[in-house]
Amino acid sequence: MNYRYIDDQNFEDLASGRVIYHRSGLPNFPVRLAGEIFMTCLELCGQPKAVLYDPCCGGAYLLTALGFLCGEHIASIYASDISDEARSLAQENLNLLTPQGLERRRAQLQAIHNELGKNSHLDALESVARLNERISRHPQINSTIFPANIMDATALHNAPFKADIVFADVPYGNLASWSEHDISAIDKLLDAIIPVLNDDSVVAISSDKSQKITNLRYRRVRKILVGKRKIELLRKE
Repeated sequence: MNYRYIDDQNFEDLASGRVIYHRSGLPNFPVRLAGEIFMTCLELCGQPKAVLYDPCCGGAYLLTALGFLCGEHIASIYASDISDEARSLAQENLNLLTPQGLERRRAQLQAIHNELGKNSHLDALESVARLNERISRHPQINSTIFPANIMDATALHNAPFKADIVFADVPYGNLASWSEHDISAIDKLLDAIIPVLNDDSVVAISSDKSQKITNLRYRRVRKILVGKRKIELLRKE
């Protein structure tokens, strides 16, 4: 893949489980790829800042990493998931995008380091300091997390926001799966998010190569293949 926006660098500060919270069974996403997709969508939107929404956010690793990496280009974040456990973790992670949340995490890591004395926890404390420097460079990003079954066409009918960018790493593989085994699951998701889209909104769907999008309410503006992943950038018709 030809990266135009995100330089090849050390992303260890954003590694899952280092500062950003992780729980077994919830997937992660390559940080550089996430940033490149987001910035590509931003260019297509033609806006300096975007309202970002993930309709199946899991633990919000993707959103949190983007908040640290591209925070100056994010106006606000919305996240939804059907799982109570996932939303709880998502709240913890998105709180890290605030000075208060990062300070709580620093105190946790300091207490663990005081008890166990491991270098990995000392490294994580250094990451906290660098991440704090990142978020100090731009206004605080407000985030909202809410329950939604994105397979329900009416799930977002009363949503009080519009998203410039919808970025969904849809379930596939062994770590996550749709609550309903349905070959049209992505098309259902695309139907459900229509109420929160503007005319210029861009939708990024990351899936494996076997999953097909046939929703006629959208047109594809770009397709990106990276390893086993397929990322399709869409706009509504």
